[in-house]
Amino acid sequence: MKVVFVASGNKAVGTVSAFVSSQYESLRLAGLDMVIFPIRGRGWKSYAKSIVGLRKTLKRERPDIVHAHYSICGLVAAFAACGTKTKVVVSILGSFPRQSFKLRWVRFFIRHVWDATIVKSQRTADQLGMPLPVVPNGVNLNQFSLIDQETARRRCGFKAGKRYVVWCSNPARSEKRYFLAQRAVALLSDPDVLLVPVFDKAHSDMVDYMCAADVLLLTSVSEGSPNVVKEAMACNCPVVSTDVGDVAWVTGGIDGTKVVPNGDAEALCEGLQYALAFNRRTEGRHRIESLGLTTEQTAVKIMAIYDSL
Repeated sequence: MKVVFVASGNKAVGTVSAFVSSQYESLRLAGLDMVIFPIRGRGWKSYAKSIVGLRKTLKRERPDIVHAHYSICGLVAAFAACGTKTKVVVSILGSFPRQSFKLRWVRFFIRHVWDATIVKSQRTADQLGMPLPVVPNGVNLNQFSLIDQETARRRCGFKAGKRYVVWCSNPARSEKRYFLAQRAVALLSDPDVLLVPVFDKAHSDMVDYMCAADVLLLTSVSEGSPNVVKEAMACNCPVVSTDVGDVAWVTGGIDGTKVVPNGDAEALCEGLQYALAFNRRTEGRHRIESLGLTTEQTAVKIMAIYDSL
């Protein structure tokens, strides 16, 4: 079986998002013939222009499946595959504002255009009001392995005697709400607890931060199935997060993790107090394996969807 992956190619580090690259590699290792088509540029004009390039790729490669990541890439894939025998699979990675225009057109394409649609959390499926397959992105446990915390702290430049709360995103992205992370840490009133925003790093470096951190903090207003939480859990790092996407299900209330009401700095501060007082590594890695959230396990689920088409 041949599959063409379609995704945005504008990442500062690497060609496409790390999770797309990881999923691509897991499917390749599982025996599929894989090709990747990165969409360059931003805005509607860039995506519209990419339709011609993708159509040429589909005619040349003649794949069985074109698998687009993000709904807007699903539009590109649908137009490019029109009139061919290639089946269109779309992974929807986020969630939707209630009764938004985007929610309405995505529902239309799911019902009438795309051959299969994958969502990353049951919450997104509920928003769409459809019985869709839920397949969260997996974690490569070979990459996110367990490193001695002191070794990882040296690699990250962390100082002895300090506690580190790691927040993984670009502070300029308003939907990630870095200000909320700052408020929650400030409420601790502890000069030995430091908040570290981590962004524009190679994905291979993230394992050091997850193993070095005392806590991973997520403050997003919405998510699908945030990879950073699963990567932290793979490294047995304590997690404190707003109640977004599938975080509550993934963490499962294991010791050292806390999911709190969305947008509540005081509750996040209490969560941080709990996680810092826990003061040891969690059983997150075992939880990831038991939920079937490794890249290998996810690849099997995706291939079953391909086979059904």
